[in-house]
Amino acid sequence: MQDEDTDTKSQTARKRLVIAGASGSIGTALCHALSHQFEVMAITHLEARASMPDPDLPVTWRHCDLFSRTEMEEALAGADYAIYLVHTRLPSARLDQAQCEDMDLIIADNFARASSINGVKQILCLRGLLPVEELPAEAVERRNEVVDTLGAYGTPVTVIRASLVVAPGSTAVNLIGSQVIRGRFLPIPRWTLSPKQPVAVDDLIRAVQVCLGEPEAFTGSFDIGGPEVLNWREILEQAAELQRRQPVFVPLRWLPRRVYAWWLRRRSPKTHPATIRLLIEDLQYSSLARDNPLQRLISRGAIECREAIRPYLDAGDRARLANPRSGIMGVYEQQLRESSNVRSIQRIRLPAGQNAEWMAETYFGWLQEFVWPFVACRSDQSGSYQIKIRGLGLTLLELSFQPGHSSPDRRMYFITGGLLASGSRNVGGRMEFHDILDGRYTIVAIHDFAPALPWNFYQATQATAHGFVMRAFQRHMATIAGG
Repeated sequence: MQDEDTDTKSQTARKRLVIAGASGSIGTALCHALSHQFEVMAITHLEARASMPDPDLPVTWRHCDLFSRTEMEEALAGADYAIYLVHTRLPSARLDQAQCEDMDLIIADNFARASSINGVKQILCLRGLLPVEELPAEAVERRNEVVDTLGAYGTPVTVIRASLVVAPGSTAVNLIGSQVIRGRFLPIPRWTLSPKQPVAVDDLIRAVQVCLGEPEAFTGSFDIGGPEVLNWREILEQAAELQRRQPVFVPLRWLPRRVYAWWLRRRSPKTHPATIRLLIEDLQYSSLARDNPLQRLISRGAIECREAIRPYLDAGDRARLANPRSGIMGVYEQQLRESSNVRSIQRIRLPAGQNAEWMAETYFGWLQEFVWPFVACRSDQSGSYQIKIRGLGLTLLELSFQPGHSSPDRRMYFITGGLLASGSRNVGGRMEFHDILDGRYTIVAIHDFAPALPWNFYQATQATAHGFVMRAFQRHMATIAGG
């Protein structure tokens, strides 16, 4: 009886940990490792993953629309600590008219705000190593945007920076394996020979366990890396040996990066183009862990690259190469096709001293002038807008202002009607103007819009027109902000 009481107290005393982006290879590994120490809530945008929990993984899964502030706040309620692993390398709608970096920013801002509201004591996130080489200020700023956003509301942030993480079913491991399995000849451009420090997922987990729950000691950025310094060719050579293959490596003094990206996509067609683009960018620079207390701690007994990757490539065990999401991706893609929804996100330069409220009013005024004389934008006393065809009185879109979801730095409209919106499927359709990065930019986003037009016709007409209009507005605002 006393043992049972002790167990009950132990369970009650466990801190609550929310892991966002938990369905991927690293997230799944962290769930396994941390579920014995914390009460883990794993949140994912994959509804199929949340509805089919793994009985061998003692965590609570929750489906969450990562683009929704309300749902993010609910998911983080009661959390003591949070781990942020989100990256938008999977489609979020049947049609994404957005850059991955811009989608990442709006999700990170929602997550940071929800963490602050719920009193989360620490956010831990995983990011890539910063290059050793000197980069232009704009490039450094872009690489730090998610980190800056996560810390924008005052919650202490711990950043663990790693280069190539060797994890079961990870994109990196699959990409390496596919190069060797599918290629007899492997081109090696000279610009890919910069040094890297691959790190085993077990060593990454050790780093997380050291930092988590210690915001006073580990606030800030910490590099980690494995015990070996290797270049891209050496990593591929080790993978080839483990798979008992002897590809011919073809050194190339010059090869355009776009051509090499095309080659990688041919060898690994399921890899998201944005992931390949990021790899190409990373291969150009030296990615080495700078000395710090965390790196010194995990370097003791750190696993070499060959031994880290052996379980997934040795003896051709293809099951170990399966991504944790692979079993539900077919269901997810089918759901996207059936919903036929659209997400559109554009980053707009915000003039100094202005905010999202000003941006929204400016956008609708500009839109009316830009498409004159065909379309008129009419507002009412509530702040809602109707976009109409001039002379006919037909409403194309009805945007209802939502004061309860709005503030000076965020303007929210629900899409509640119009000829262009499907009445039956347009349940969560909304348009928002959302300031980020201390007001340097406003994100103009349309979420979960269900068009009324047949899908193929919509893509060829309305989607194309919308993209053209938003690019024109970006240029217009860049001119104003720059002036």
